[in-house]
Amino acid sequence: MQTTLAPTSLESCPPALSESEISRFRAEGYLAYRDVLNPTELADARAALRELTGRLATGSPEQVRYSPPRINGQGNQSGASYQFQNSRGMMQLEAGFDPAGLGIEEIDTKVRKYMNFVSEHPAFERLVGSTHRLRRVVENLIGPDPLLFQEMALVKPAFFGSEKPWHQDNAYFSVAPLDAIIGVWIALDDAGIDNGCMHVIPGGHQVGALRHYHGTDCEIVEGRLDTSKAVPVPIPAGGALFFYGLLPHETPPNRSAQRRRALQFHFRSATSEIVDEEAYNRIFAEMDGTPASCRAAAQSGI
Repeated sequence: MQTTLAPTSLESCPPALSESEISRFRAEGYLAYRDVLNPTELADARAALRELTGRLATGSPEQVRYSPPRINGQGNQSGASYQFQNSRGMMQLEAGFDPAGLGIEEIDTKVRKYMNFVSEHPAFERLVGSTHRLRRVVENLIGPDPLLFQEMALVKPAFFGSEKPWHQDNAYFSVAPLDAIIGVWIALDDAGIDNGCMHVIPGGHQVGALRHYHGTDCEIVEGRLDTSKAVPVPIPAGGALFFYGLLPHETPPNRSAQRRRALQFHFRSATSEIVDEEAYNRIFAEMDGTPASCRAAAQSGI
């Protein structure tokens, strides 16, 4: 099955955003462009992820801490994982897959997520550098000197890459104000409807915080969203989606023969701050004051 894409529908990433583009972002909560990475940057990022897989999967116990898959684990977080002993860099595999005795090539096809990887390879450091076009777009949206505070690479293996249910990224964080966060989701493979491209609800960020619970993953409580308004955002390799941390979004499972890899960076404005849990429970809350974050859900047992 081929990935359904409409790459010609996206404009090339501009050197600076126009007022109309910024206004559209404010209203809809996202912008998507092709050519955010050039062909060399795209190839380098793919190779760097592959290298990272090898280092983590073959590292000695002194270098890498391995956690086996949870027996009968059902959630997205139950897969085997590897983490460097001297850094926070890590890799997680899809649930239900045991890598014991398998080679790097096979393990590489079952990766679900990498985290804290920028400092592990210069190819990633270049992408978030002060002069890259990616950062210039972020500056147009949240002001000068934005702060990179989270980095992930999100992968959907061919045929069984798991769903990431509807959620708001702010539910994972403790940043104030709520409109200070921009997510940047960069496709390393053509991302289409068949292999799990992003789906968003245009303008959904304007509703504010929605309560989350722990199901398959940390996700929005059923009934809070009108998903009939959702739209897919197919993006060709090298393109990117820029979106508010409050924008509801999801990625469906990959049922195609084409793997889907993406880098995701979260930036916050230079004037934002990290607040304590009590303060964030007041800020990221539903209209009736109910705390809505993932942490609040865990504490309340939902």
